[in-house]
Amino acid sequence: MKKILSVILILTVILSAVSCSDAKYEPIPSTEEESRVLMAFNFEGEEYELKYELYRALFLNHSRNYDGGDASFWSTDAANKAKEEINKKIVDLALDIFSVLHLSKKIGYDPYSNDAEEKINEYIVQSVDGSETVVGFGGDYDAYLKYLRDMNLNYSVQVLLYRYSIAYDKVIEYYRGSASADAPNPDMQDGALEYKKSDVENFYNGNDSVRISIIVFSEYMTLDKVKERRDAIVSKSGVEEALNYAVSFAADTSEDASSDILDGVVIGKNSMDSNYYSEVIDQAFSLEIGEFSPVISVSTAKSTEYWVICKREKTSGYLSDNFDDIKDAYVSDRIGEIIANAKDAIGKTASKTDAFINLDYSNIKMS
Repeated sequence: MKKILSVILILTVILSAVSCSDAKYEPIPSTEEESRVLMAFNFEGEEYELKYELYRALFLNHSRNYDGGDASFWSTDAANKAKEEINKKIVDLALDIFSVLHLSKKIGYDPYSNDAEEKINEYIVQSVDGSETVVGFGGDYDAYLKYLRDMNLNYSVQVLLYRYSIAYDKVIEYYRGSASADAPNPDMQDGALEYKKSDVENFYNGNDSVRISIIVFSEYMTLDKVKERRDAIVSKSGVEEALNYAVSFAADTSEDASSDILDGVVIGKNSMDSNYYSEVIDQAFSLEIGEFSPVISVSTAKSTEYWVICKREKTSGYLSDNFDDIKDAYVSDRIGEIIANAKDAIGKTASKTDAFINLDYSNIKMS
């Protein structure tokens, strides 16, 4: 399965902080203000709360699109429509989180179990200390907390980022299965989804999937430099020449990353997590064949990257040569649909609190 389709995401709301007594780094409790409940959702006996700390993180990471960096905008009459739009986006992202937590419980894995807490502790230690795959902060916990703050996150929101990631992994494994021809082991299990070859073919040939080439630029490049390189790529005489030229600019020079550019990947409307990839999905399904997107900022809990995508033609040859990858995209899309249905059901139970109704948008900031 190609790299882009195997990305597991992280981003979330905290319902409780890490409580394990053997945590290497002391948990930072949320303040009374941060813990205020703005919205509540009650579905199938489970309650989910959108707290101010999560709302603040999502608001601050999207508000510039509306206010251009001037917080005073939110005190004007002109902000009424913007408030409606940003609240819709924030609730939508929060519901992505709640739906995954809910599905995880339904399939038998408690994202608040001791097992989950131990994993969260491990992630925090790796984030602070570093590892073979994580740069870290050299053991400087204060530097780690400052990094979270710079990302508009507090400790609690980061924890549920991790909690959500763990739950997401479990949901994916349940429906997809753990069988692997490349690395067989006695614990492998088939996934809960049932489908036929014709289902995959219909998915590929229908309107619910697109084939795109993905160019990922280094996270250390400035936006202006990425735009300059994007324009240089697009200036080439044809799509094939442009994509071959783009390979030299890619952050990842591996064979898989080059294939994502030259051959492209297939994605569905529900096969990528909208918390991080909503703009990628929107662009992929709105571009014309051979058209390149503007520069897209993709921020995950691990990094911020700049992407440019190009919509490609879906050919019968690509289907036959890449059937297994397309099957993976189909399964991801089916799982995404299951999550979307849970999200819709939970969303219908929303209730707002006075704290939300009286929210001072112009004064939302990291305290």
